[in-house]
Amino acid sequence: MNIKKRKITGLNLLNQDRAPLERRAVQFLFVLVILFIGIQFIRFVNSYADPSATVLVHRPAGVEAFLPISALVALKSWLYTGIFDSIHPAGLVILLLAMALSLVFKRSFCSWICPIGTLSEGLAIIGRKLLGRNFVLPRWLDYPLRSLKYILLSFFMAFILIFMDGPSAYGFLQTPYNMIADVKMLDFFKNLTVTGMTVITVLALLSAVIQNFWCRYLCPYGALMSLLSIFSPWKIRRNGDTCISCQKCTAVCPNQLKVAKAKDILSPECSGCLNCVKSCPVKGTLEFSSPPFSSKRLAFDPKRAAIILVVTWFMVVGVAKFTGHWESSIPPEMYRILIPQAEQFNH
Repeated sequence: MNIKKRKITGLNLLNQDRAPLERRAVQFLFVLVILFIGIQFIRFVNSYADPSATVLVHRPAGVEAFLPISALVALKSWLYTGIFDSIHPAGLVILLLAMALSLVFKRSFCSWICPIGTLSEGLAIIGRKLLGRNFVLPRWLDYPLRSLKYILLSFFMAFILIFMDGPSAYGFLQTPYNMIADVKMLDFFKNLTVTGMTVITVLALLSAVIQNFWCRYLCPYGALMSLLSIFSPWKIRRNGDTCISCQKCTAVCPNQLKVAKAKDILSPECSGCLNCVKSCPVKGTLEFSSPPFSSKRLAFDPKRAAIILVVTWFMVVGVAKFTGHWESSIPPEMYRILIPQAEQFNH
C-alpha cells in the first residue's frame, strides 16, 4: 500500500519543475550569453552591410557555436594537417570542449549549456502547463525514431571524415562561403521561407507535446555527445540498500530511463541533468559519481556540477583567447567585401 502511494507521489512530479535550481541557473546564464552574442552579431553584420557605415562593430566569436558542420570540417583538417583553423577557431574550440565534457560528465553540454536543449525543455514545460502532461511515444515507435539522430550523424561523419580528404577539408575552410557561414545562417532566419517556418513550427509543437523531441530523435550533435558519453566515468548510480522504490527518479527522467530499477545508468541517452538526484527523497541513494576508488566515490551534487561546468567552460574560453585560438583571422577589409555579397555564395 505504501509503495502505491509513493508511486502516485512520483507521478505527481510531472507537473512540477524537474530540474535542480542550479541547472536552471546555468541554463539562464548561457541564454543571456547567447542573447548578447546574437544582438552583437546582428549589429556586426549590419555595420558591414552598410557601405556608408563609419563605425564597425566587433564580431562576437561565440557565434561560431552555431556552425557545427564547419567545426567538424575544421577538426578533420586539424587532424590531417596539424593546422588549427584560423577562420572559425572558436567553433572548433567549442566543439572540442563539448566533446570533452561529454567524455567526462555524460551529455552535460546538452542538458546544462546547449541553448537548443534549454529551448526544448522550455517548450516541454509549456506543453505540460497547457495539456497537463507530455506524451510518451510507444516503444515500437520510440526506438526507430531514436535511431534517426545517429543516422544523421553517420551521414555527416561519413561525408566529412571519410569521403572528404584532408586537403579538401582545409580548402573548404578557406572558401568565401565558409568565411561567412555565420552570416548565411543569420540570413536564413531573417528571410525564412514558408517551408522553413513550417518546419520550425512543427518541431516546436512536437517539442511541447513530446519532451525533448528534437534532442531525443533528430539532433546529430546530441548523437555525437551520446556516443562519447558512453565512456564517461561519471554516471548516475543507485544504492539499492537505501532505495525506497518511490519511482520519483524514473518519473522525472526526461529521457524515459528506468532509473529506479538500475544500479548504474549506462545508457547513452542519459544527459547528466541530475533531475533524478534532485527528486530522490533519501540522501545518498542516487549520486552522479565516478566508480569507487578505495571504497570511495567522487560524487557531484547539482551545486558542485554547476560550478565545475561553468568554471571549466569559461576557463577554456579564456585560454583559447589568450593563446590566439578564439578570434577569426578574417580582416575587416575582407568582411567589407564578403558580407554585402553574402547572397551570391550558395555553396
